[in-house]
Amino acid sequence: MYKRERKASVYYPKSFIKSKYTGEIYGYLHNDTKYFNIIENAKASTHQLLGIIFKSFEDIKQDDTLNLVYGYYKNDTLIFIHNDKKASSKAYELTTNIFSRNTGILETSQMLDKSVIISGCGSVGSLVALELARSGVGSFLLIDNDIFEYHNICRHQCGVSDVGKYKVDALKQRILDINPTAKVVTQSKILENVSKNIFEDFCTPNSIIIGCADNRAGDLYANNKISYGFNIPFVSIGFWERAFAGEIFYSLPHQTACYNCHFEDVKQDEDSRVNAKHRFYVDEQELEEASFEPGISIDINFVTTIAIKLIIDILNKDDDSYIPKIINHITQYTFICNTNDTRVGGDRAEIFSYPLQVTTSLKINKRVDCKICSKDKNV
Repeated sequence: MYKRERKASVYYPKSFIKSKYTGEIYGYLHNDTKYFNIIENAKASTHQLLGIIFKSFEDIKQDDTLNLVYGYYKNDTLIFIHNDKKASSKAYELTTNIFSRNTGILETSQMLDKSVIISGCGSVGSLVALELARSGVGSFLLIDNDIFEYHNICRHQCGVSDVGKYKVDALKQRILDINPTAKVVTQSKILENVSKNIFEDFCTPNSIIIGCADNRAGDLYANNKISYGFNIPFVSIGFWERAFAGEIFYSLPHQTACYNCHFEDVKQDEDSRVNAKHRFYVDEQELEEASFEPGISIDINFVTTIAIKLIIDILNKDDDSYIPKIINHITQYTFICNTNDTRVGGDRAEIFSYPLQVTTSLKINKRVDCKICSKDKNV
């Protein structure tokens, strides 16, 4: 039975028409569907050569040995040909096409102006980053000194092809797969070792720092040095044993009590939250690798998703047209229960009345002797 050959299709950036772009084009070719997906500002080092755009049809110089698509301008129209046949084509615009399903809920133009600092790019940080990218956040500073390995796959947003990369680099590519125009800065080191000038160049009134590394000391540093140092909100996401429960803390500098108010003097043996185990490096030499804390992805994601809703609320807190989802219904310090079965969580699980409970009664009081926010008034 005769099967008609599939016609080539081309997706191209709408900006090409306005700028009358000519030259090589890069992106992704899917041979089975014959879709040429052209990415704006794509580079040869990270994308495939798809073809060339010329000023006019008469200027086209084809290379029949390569499977390329050729474009040319006719009046104000960009036309593509492939194997001497006209291809179907469609212009796309990132803010219109990628984020169109957010319309009426999140204003894309405003979200693209938001920037987030993510300290810890493991299972928690990777989900936070990708969901915020899908929400339209335009700038990311990713901080983590760890390398992605096979045991990370079952809980992380990255996969087999990323094994051996720094987590920040693997996650950067996933963000750019969602929004190729996003600004993504990476630091393959722990938060405390990131130079101050990196934050100075990155932080704006539309920034937020998110602690995802499951480390009290790191979160205290994020609160004390970054949140209060640059006057930006802070959100901490942490987990208890085997991720049977998790916790979310947020603070708004000079408006709420800060993270240091409650956690500066918390002793490890009194703390419900588990500090994640990490690799530690000095001069690129691995010194130590400790065991990781077990917990399945779905339990981690449930808690993290609630935190992401909160983060989006905070990012849009100054927008009068935005309708908050949860920030008005939770407290600064919130516990989220995956299961209250003591066989999973031990005796601590009994503090929860039922599975999937989200607490609303915890209150954090500002300490008058807090060395970070004690000078704040009316808090």
